[in-house]
Amino acid sequence: RDVGNPKKIMEDLLEQLDENINGSIHFNYTGGTKTMVAHIYNLLKERYSDNFKGSYLDARTFKIIYDDGKVEPVDGDLRSRIKVDIETLLKLHLYECKQIKTWENCEFSGVVEKIKEEVIEKDKIDDFVRWLDDPFRKIFKDGKDITEKKKKFQEHVKSDHVKSAVQKFEYETPDFIWNILDAFPEGKRINQGRELWIPGDRVSNNDFEDRIDHTVEFLDGKWFEWYIYREISEKLKRKGLEEGKHFGISLKAKKNKDFEIDIFIINGYELTGISITTGTKESNCKQKGFEIIHRVRQIGGDESKAILITLMDSKEVENSQGDLSFITGVSEEKFIVYSKNNLKDIGDKVLGEVFK
Repeated sequence: RDVGNPKKIMEDLLEQLDENINGSIHFNYTGGTKTMVAHIYNLLKERYSDNFKGSYLDARTFKIIYDDGKVEPVDGDLRSRIKVDIETLLKLHLYECKQIKTWENCEFSGVVEKIKEEVIEKDKIDDFVRWLDDPFRKIFKDGKDITEKKKKFQEHVKSDHVKSAVQKFEYETPDFIWNILDAFPEGKRINQGRELWIPGDRVSNNDFEDRIDHTVEFLDGKWFEWYIYREISEKLKRKGLEEGKHFGISLKAKKNKDFEIDIFIINGYELTGISITTGTKESNCKQKGFEIIHRVRQIGGDESKAILITLMDSKEVENSQGDLSFITGVSEEKFIVYSKNNLKDIGDKVLGEVFK
């Protein structure tokens, strides 16, 4: 009835215990509040004496530690013996899995490859981010529902405050970004040659939305999630993890409210949740950090890990990781923040943390 009230805890437990128990009682006290653990442990120890044994799961060593000092397993850890898939993990916490995407769901896999080639490998992330802020977002994100209605978009690009962004798009876009835009399927491009594609009168609303909606969403931030996923997915398969069960992208689940994790990985039973943001400001990235720490604890417990991948500088990353670890009480071993300087070898870095 009350997980913090010793008297009520004892009363509730005594109602459930059979006084005629002749066998042994084992109490694993990994979960629960400190009040529950202390009082239930003492009651069972006093009542069942030699027939009582206790244990807990050590979140640092991934071993079961018994009261008599015995440790299991002696070699390795439990993650190699106990395998849990994401749907089972969610069900254990009364969540329903609504969506898991895999690499097959990436509509623009060729664009991801081109971004890796033109942006990541050539160290042009800052130039790319600046172009996304202006002119891309000033054209496609500066206004509500402008990519859903053809006429509204036509009027939008003719307005005084957008004209300069359109000119910048057509005359100042660097060659490497034109290469990226041309990598989109022809019917999904926001450009026509080296000009902004503006729908003509014969284009229907549905055709207009179908052409640019997913492309705009992808360039606005999804590209970063898919790039990170590309860098880890094949490596995870080689580790024996099954895509869709032990790792995936765009996980959505529901209990009372919906929630989403950008990328999840389960090593044995240990959950790692990854939040990915194109944010460059510490304040915005911290909010994403709070969210992923909370989410993985909800369904993965103290053994879970949280990773935040950002486009911040290294110095800001150090500040954010220290602050968030202190405020949330999570150890720095269980929460890692990466900066834009880590993107070239991000796959190896993430796997290094997951299988640590």
